[in-house]
Amino acid sequence: MVRYFIEGGQWFMGTLSILFLIILSLSVVAATLAIKSTVANTDKIKNLIGYIRSIALFTLVFGIFSQILGLVDIFDYLANKNSEIAPAILAKVIKITCWSTIYGIIIYLVSILITLGLKLRINSMSPLHSSSENR
Repeated sequence: MVRYFIEGGQWFMGTLSILFLIILSLSVVAATLAIKSTVANTDKIKNLIGYIRSIALFTLVFGIFSQILGLVDIFDYLANKNSEIAPAILAKVIKITCWSTIYGIIIYLVSILITLGLKLRINSMSPLHSSSENR
């Protein structure tokens, strides 16, 4: 895993990791509020879900952006190089540019699962559900 982190570019992968930690922190806060199970917390949880979704989408786009920057560097190098590059080397370099995108997609998918879980918890806290439990 460390190899992929380094190959993907420490700056890009580090930024994605920080964004993932922010998502996890917001998720813990939202889960804590959801455990307290008060209807007043639902608005706070919905706001946190919105933040989580926004940061997750930014993470996905940032991963794609970093891959595009890597591809531009590769194409710039190839355009200025007069000798031929072996296809195996070119394939390896292009594969390396994919790591940040893959990492961004993984973070995005985990964030979707987190928000789905939080939404299910909010739905179980709804007034209709809680009034039927009181009967």
